[in-house]
Amino acid sequence: MEFNDVYDHERVTRKFTNRKVNEKVLARIVKKAQESPSLLNSQPWRIYMVTENALSSLKREVKQQLDENVKPHEDFATTLSLNWDSYPSQNMAAVGATLPYFFHNKMDLFKDANDTMFNAQAVAYLTIPRSSPAWSVFDLGILAQSIMLLAIDEGLGVMPAHSMVAYPEIVRKYGQIPEDELVGMAIGLGYKDKLAEVNDPKFFPERLPFEKVYKLVK
Repeated sequence: MEFNDVYDHERVTRKFTNRKVNEKVLARIVKKAQESPSLLNSQPWRIYMVTENALSSLKREVKQQLDENVKPHEDFATTLSLNWDSYPSQNMAAVGATLPYFFHNKMDLFKDANDTMFNAQAVAYLTIPRSSPAWSVFDLGILAQSIMLLAIDEGLGVMPAHSMVAYPEIVRKYGQIPEDELVGMAIGLGYKDKLAEVNDPKFFPERLPFEKVYKLVK
C-alpha cells in the first residue's frame, strides 16, 4: 500500500477471524521492524510471537484469572507512575463515557472481545530488560508502531491492548520469557472479522482540536 493508505487503515481490530497467519509473514514483519530507531542503537527489545497451542493455553489461563476476578498486575504498572495528569485523564473519561453509545449499549460485545483476547491468531509480546531506563519504553513504543504499520501493509488487523499483559506470569510461562525481562506491550494480530459487530467502524474516538496540541514557536 501507499504509506497514507497504511496510516489511514490503522484502526484497532476487536475481533479476528479464525484464519491463521503465516509464520513467514510474521517473521517478515518483525525483521523489518528491527530497523526501528532506538537510543544509541541500544535495541533493548525482544519480540515473542505466541501462536497456536501456546496461545490457546495462554488465553485459557488468562480467562480463568478474569473469571476469578484476579486483579491485573502488569509489569509496567510497577515501573511507571500511573498518576495521570488531568489533561489525559479528561480524554480517557470522554472515551469511557461514549463507549455505550458507539456499541449501541452492547458493552457485552466489547467485554467478550477483550476477555477472549480478541480471537487474535498471533500475539506479539514486546519486552525490555528489567534494568532498562525509561528511554527504552519510548524505544519500545517506536517498535510497536513499526510492527503495527508493517502488519497493516501485509493485510493484517492489529490490536494493541494492555489487557493482554495483565498477568505477566502467564505470558512468561507460554511465551518462554525470562524473568529478567519486563513484559511491556502486546499486539494482537490476525485477519479482521468484517461481520463482527464489535468491529463497527463508526467507533473512532475524536481527536483533540489540532490547535490544542500543536504550537509553532519561531
